[in-house]
Amino acid sequence: MKKLKDFPKALQQKLIFTVMIGAGCFVFGAAYGLIVRDRIFFFLSCAVLCFSLFRGWALYRVASQEKYEVVEGTCVRVSSKILRKQISIYIMDDEGIESSLRLGKQTKVKIGTRYRFYFKQGDREQTESDFLNSLLAGDLFLGYEMVEDEKTP
Repeated sequence: MKKLKDFPKALQQKLIFTVMIGAGCFVFGAAYGLIVRDRIFFFLSCAVLCFSLFRGWALYRVASQEKYEVVEGTCVRVSSKILRKQISIYIMDDEGIESSLRLGKQTKVKIGTRYRFYFKQGDREQTESDFLNSLLAGDLFLGYEMVEDEKTP
């Protein structure tokens, strides 16, 4: 098993934020639940903590066993359709092959910038429906990071 510091930066951040959000919800929920004497709120905050720990553990397993795929390239085009929750990002790799990725609208990328996208390895087949493909691939996206230019002086 690899250590957390050996993970890619995007996966490190996602793992840390997932666990910290669960812990923060627990601390707030426990304090509020004990002050107001609301057991249901306390148990719900415990459930949020458990789910975030489970999700963090699953992400740790994926990252430590390197069960993820990396797509790297320069963003050449971004398009979105009205009333859709996803955008299409077109990237070109070093060989000049253009690929398209469909990610959530919260993904902010700039045209002309090089990125590295991380996806869980999945055995899902593509269907002919764009909507169905996006639903099936929804939990496969792990994160992305901007790749700094490696210029040697």
